[in-house]
Amino acid sequence: MPKPLIGIQMQRLPEQFYFRISHKYTEAIYAAGGIPVLLPLIAERDYVDHLWPLLDGLVLSGCQTDLDPRRYGEAPHPKLGPVNEERDRFDWLLLERAHADKLPVLGICRGFQTRDDAPTAFVHEVRLAPHSVLNDAAAEQRVPVNSSHHQALRELGRGLVPIAWSEDGLIEGFQNQNWDEHRVLGVQWHPERLWQSDEFSRRLFRDFIAGVPARARR
Repeated sequence: MPKPLIGIQMQRLPEQFYFRISHKYTEAIYAAGGIPVLLPLIAERDYVDHLWPLLDGLVLSGCQTDLDPRRYGEAPHPKLGPVNEERDRFDWLLLERAHADKLPVLGICRGFQTRDDAPTAFVHEVRLAPHSVLNDAAAEQRVPVNSSHHQALRELGRGLVPIAWSEDGLIEGFQNQNWDEHRVLGVQWHPERLWQSDEFSRRLFRDFIAGVPARARR
């Protein structure tokens, strides 16, 4: 049986001459039954259009730069970290195609990280919405997670519903309202850092990959 090909975008800071991605992402995808496909950061529509037939799903990784708040109509905060316009544009191109073609998407963090590795230990608990995708994976309504970010969601985009909250009420997870039609899941923590020792993190990846149909290829 063919395994789904899961695209995951790499990152590059402006002063760097190479692309990179934590091996934790690729290991988690492969262990869950998918084949990771690394996507160099080339923020061109032509590039995305040509690679698109190769992909069955997307995992959007976290990175060391903040999302430019001007993209969602907010003024830059005094504590805003470095931004990367190329990375933001690449993410938007990928999400635009995923939305149009209903390609399954798992988004992880995307907030500022002061170092390349997110915490591997549990930091705080989140509350999960009953009967949500995350609740199904956890089989309980409170789970410990390892968030590492300083940007947060004030409100969700159209068609998305919150399914996880931190103790102070911040949104820590969301899914698409029409889940059966288009599988979109986002979390503010880093399950790729925990999957080897945490059953909830393993199931999060496994359940997502299991819902990604592999296209027939020659």
